[in-house]
Amino acid sequence: MGESNPSYSQLQVTIFSANLASNGAFLKADPYIELSVDGQPPKRTEVSKKTWTPRWEEHFTLLVQPSSKLNFRVLNHKSLGSDTLLGEGVLELKPLLINNNGKFNEYKTKLKLSFEQKGGIQPAGEVNLIFNGMNIDITAILDISNGELPTDASSSVDQATNGSLNTPSTGNSEGSSSSSDSTGSGHRRRANRNKAPRPPPPNTNPHRRSTPRVSTTNTSQTSTSTAATDTTNTLSTPTTTNSTSSPAPAPDPDPDSQPNPAVVVPPASLTEEELPPNWERRTDEHGRAYYVDHNTRTTTWERPQPLPPGWERRVDPRGRLYYVDHNTRTTTWQRPTNQSLDNYNQWQQHLRQNQNRNWELYGQRSLYNQQPQAQADSDPLGPLLDGWEKRVDGNSRVYFVNHKNRTTQWEDPRTQGTLQEDPLPEGWEMRYTKEGVRYFVDHNTRETTFQDPRGGQSKGPIGAFGVPVQYERSFRWKLGQFRYLCQSNALPGHVKINLSRESMFEESFQQIMRLQPFDLRRRLYIIFKGEEGLDYGGLAREWFFHLSHDVLNPMYCLFEYASNNNYALQINAASSVNPDHLMYFRFIGRFIAMSLYHGKFIDSGFTLPFYKRMLSKKVTLKDLETIDEQFYSSLKWLQDNNIEECGLEMTFSADFEILGKLSTHELKPGGADITVTEENKEEYIEMMNNWRFTRGVEEQTKSFLEGFNEVVPLQWLQYFDERELELMLCGMQEIDVDDWEKHTIYRHYSRNSKQVQWFWKFLREIDNEKRTRLLQFVTGTCRLPVGGFAELMGSNGPQRFCVEKVGKETWLPRSHTCFNRIDLPPYKSYEQLLEKLTLAIEETEGFGQE
Repeated sequence: MGESNPSYSQLQVTIFSANLASNGAFLKADPYIELSVDGQPPKRTEVSKKTWTPRWEEHFTLLVQPSSKLNFRVLNHKSLGSDTLLGEGVLELKPLLINNNGKFNEYKTKLKLSFEQKGGIQPAGEVNLIFNGMNIDITAILDISNGELPTDASSSVDQATNGSLNTPSTGNSEGSSSSSDSTGSGHRRRANRNKAPRPPPPNTNPHRRSTPRVSTTNTSQTSTSTAATDTTNTLSTPTTTNSTSSPAPAPDPDPDSQPNPAVVVPPASLTEEELPPNWERRTDEHGRAYYVDHNTRTTTWERPQPLPPGWERRVDPRGRLYYVDHNTRTTTWQRPTNQSLDNYNQWQQHLRQNQNRNWELYGQRSLYNQQPQAQADSDPLGPLLDGWEKRVDGNSRVYFVNHKNRTTQWEDPRTQGTLQEDPLPEGWEMRYTKEGVRYFVDHNTRETTFQDPRGGQSKGPIGAFGVPVQYERSFRWKLGQFRYLCQSNALPGHVKINLSRESMFEESFQQIMRLQPFDLRRRLYIIFKGEEGLDYGGLAREWFFHLSHDVLNPMYCLFEYASNNNYALQINAASSVNPDHLMYFRFIGRFIAMSLYHGKFIDSGFTLPFYKRMLSKKVTLKDLETIDEQFYSSLKWLQDNNIEECGLEMTFSADFEILGKLSTHELKPGGADITVTEENKEEYIEMMNNWRFTRGVEEQTKSFLEGFNEVVPLQWLQYFDERELELMLCGMQEIDVDDWEKHTIYRHYSRNSKQVQWFWKFLREIDNEKRTRLLQFVTGTCRLPVGGFAELMGSNGPQRFCVEKVGKETWLPRSHTCFNRIDLPPYKSYEQLLEKLTLAIEETEGFGQE
């Protein structure tokens, strides 16, 4: 009944203002609001100081379903101590959608707030809200068999001003007053068609609010037309056959009153499905239900669901369970459910719909901006003299043509006779990079160097790799060094990989693991069975794209998404369900190294901490925030508070459950007997942070790095940081600044603020490489979703790019990668903004600015 798998839609909620009840308080409150959807992590407004009538005007973009419930909690911020609750309310979207024909356009409503005291539930004021977005088919959320009304009848829902639904009275004054079941009350329960309340006992107190009950006889199974007719004005409340109390009389129809949509609760026998064979439901001593699987002699808290149609459960010779899908003739280690199959089908449908778009975006990726800039802008020496022309020969060497006397020369005419320096030795030439850094070419040995051959020290401080620091940060120089290492270690000939598109994963695995690692450095020659074509690079690029999509697919249990809202990949600790998983990780390590060696891009990317482990860099506590926000919050709380005053009894050990097996890990030898104190808590936090990134994945990571190191030595990556490594693997797309600006929101700035205008001017003037660096600085990744900036994801779901006014003009910009937000101080001039932004995106490493 109802939709089985509702889709998600974006809803913009504006928390405009509130009118709170003081309830006799002497001091004014510092209120703020927490907004959550269906129990998800909440979003909060700013704190309003010393007022009972706060005004926020803050916008929140939520990912909701038609059946979602919005929970609003108004709290009073306390500088000392925990915040106190002033009131709360729950708002159901479904009645509002029925009332507004499935979409919101500046829809204004007031939500009643209440809070619970010993004397009962007291009003706490109201919140003014504005809804925008959501455009769904109203017929998809109506269910006539459950008594819901079509669009024309649903106009009776009394939600236009107060966001509440009135239920019929029970026949007495007290029951009538309590039966006004406001949607904004967080302390009352309403009949819900998905969860049927238990029937009250026969001696129910007549002064309590009556709860709709369902008859256990066949009279509850009425026809659609009867239910639609009988429930347009009253709420059906049939009683059970063994109840001694009679149902409350329904109120007389009032022509002036607006009827309410009826809600019918299904019986419990209809909402609970039967258990699969050889399963049993039991209850422990605390009254908690758990389930026993007599097939495997295991228990679980979650209620098991029967296998979908066409699936069969089997046991292999080693006694391990696996599942057979006779529909597609495939097997899997994971137990299938209807929800997982629906999610997989939706993912496949979405993949087919966007396959052409993904391939088009994949073809647009590059390592840096390929479009040549204007000569006057890119050349640090300015334009050439009249009659001179700058050209490049077939070996990418720059020479100059003098059209007046029809001669050519290697030396730049703009530097002849103007530099007070000794001449270069014979066969040497001085050139400049696009960043304005000079270097020297020895045509005698065909080598280049930054060291001046005339003697003397090089300009500027020397970095860790023997070149000036100012050029060491150049991504192009690092990439050039890596390409040089690849070309100097290349082998002649080619290696053929002959495979079919239907079984690309398995055939690629078998052929790559059969070859010697050094053979994978030869030129690739990809052949798809049954297709005519010669591989001049296009087939290899397509092979890397499609195979990377398969090997990194979380459905194979080798990798998993970092979190619910972070679609970067990390190793799955439960990959051991596949007995050959270590061999597969070795294969994936080889494949990723091949993509770097041959200069191809992969479809998906890994988390930044995973790249740090590849580079043997130390992970920090801040890296944990984008992977496991709850774990990060716990460690951050330990870092900021005195644990001895809280009486926490912790040791240098941690528990971890994998595939139903709970194990204890000691962070240091004898850690189970070492108590965490205020003196050693920093050591504990560091060890816990490192363990969180390595728990259950040590062997998998070792196999991956071994396979990678067989093709590309990890020492070759010593020049790069984790963001540049991601850029080399995934490439960068051409960034549409207009789309970026269109889907950006502002806090404490407006679209017409001069700092905002300067920000977009800065983005339009820089090249695509620096735009990508800025995107990495703010969002943590250089890749955009298929839908562009409109589909950016944050830690709490869809999160648009945000520019916020924070700090003083002397501050550097800061980024919040979990929320796609940049803190832009109010700079006084465009030159100051240009200097600070450039410094932030060029000189910041990791999360140093946060």
